[in-house]
Amino acid sequence: MKRLIATAVLATLVTTPAFAQSHPGVPNEGVYLGAGLGSSKYSGDGLDWLKHTGASTSDSDTGYKFFIGYQFNPHFAVEASHVDFGTFTATDVYNGEPDNYKSSIDGFGFALIGRLPIDAGFNIFGKLGLIAWDESFQNDYTNSLGQRVSTTESFSSNDPFYGIGAEYVVNQVMMRLEYERYDLRDSGEDFDIDLISASIGYRF
Repeated sequence: MKRLIATAVLATLVTTPAFAQSHPGVPNEGVYLGAGLGSSKYSGDGLDWLKHTGASTSDSDTGYKFFIGYQFNPHFAVEASHVDFGTFTATDVYNGEPDNYKSSIDGFGFALIGRLPIDAGFNIFGKLGLIAWDESFQNDYTNSLGQRVSTTESFSSNDPFYGIGAEYVVNQVMMRLEYERYDLRDSGEDFDIDLISASIGYRF
């Protein structure tokens, strides 16, 4: 699945210049900005292990993002974004008391975007980028002395992401539906976050 999506993204980026055309009323270049809301899903070995031990887990949450970009021509743009994936949780039992895990992840991304215009105002696009992300991991449990303990750790790294989507622009208002896959890695553990979102923006 990852290979298929990555191939589709690369194909869009490579073939877009050959098919791109200008359409009246649709800005061909300039700054744009927007905001999106969607559903994020976490997948990783740590959460899978907790599931197998019988823990109650929540691997999805509401994600949102803000983005700003610059379109150089009808088929190529660069884009910066801030993405908040939400919070993912798990609850197990330790020493007869709830053992709670909570992970919150967000980050700043930068991507190259290739667009393939289909009809006036409508295009499909692919993106390849890098995200600098931070994770706040909290564990709340009862130790062997019966004391309630809460610990917090922070993790961060820079990792790739990619996505595909469709976009429609009318009177400089941009509407977008997209899927993104973030391939994250920390301390030897790989985990993925999928984000499906709908966005609205404006092209200046």
